[in-house]
Amino acid sequence: MGSKKSRPTLGVIIFLILGFLHILLPVWGIVVPDIMASFFWYWGFYIAGGGGTFDTGIISNEEWLSAGRTAMILMIICYVILTITFIIVKIKKTFKTEKNLNIFGIIWLILGIILLIAPSIYLAAVGDSPFDEYSWGVGIFFSYGLACVPLLLGIFVLYSQMKGEKVRPEVTQI
Repeated sequence: MGSKKSRPTLGVIIFLILGFLHILLPVWGIVVPDIMASFFWYWGFYIAGGGGTFDTGIISNEEWLSAGRTAMILMIICYVILTITFIIVKIKKTFKTEKNLNIFGIIWLILGIILLIAPSIYLAAVGDSPFDEYSWGVGIFFSYGLACVPLLLGIFVLYSQMKGEKVRPEVTQI
């Protein structure tokens, strides 16, 4: 797949693509073969089918809609900031100073925490009501899984700095 130096860049690109694309995955849904299938997304769009009919549109529950859109906007903002910081790290080689390394570590740690909070906002607003019949979709699992990457990266960078070790840029770029 290329040299060892290009692997972290490939990892970052794959992470960012998955980060932006996961918003297109449903966050909860139900599939009962031959009876019904329904799926719901962060931004409030749903597809509900059953008994030979399909209904699509925007969820009428305003609380769910605003919580889902808030979560989606927070995630998009975080992924844009992550994209910018990774580009800066790659182009400028800013890991030459400890100050820059600490700043990026703190930014990644904060973004990881925000990415953990965003889907939780949505789940708190939705509550248990849809989960009586529906189950969590791939979008929720991806949200939490992808949040772990910048969170762990930030922890790794800051921990390495506290120990006084020199962190190599190719190790810290995912």
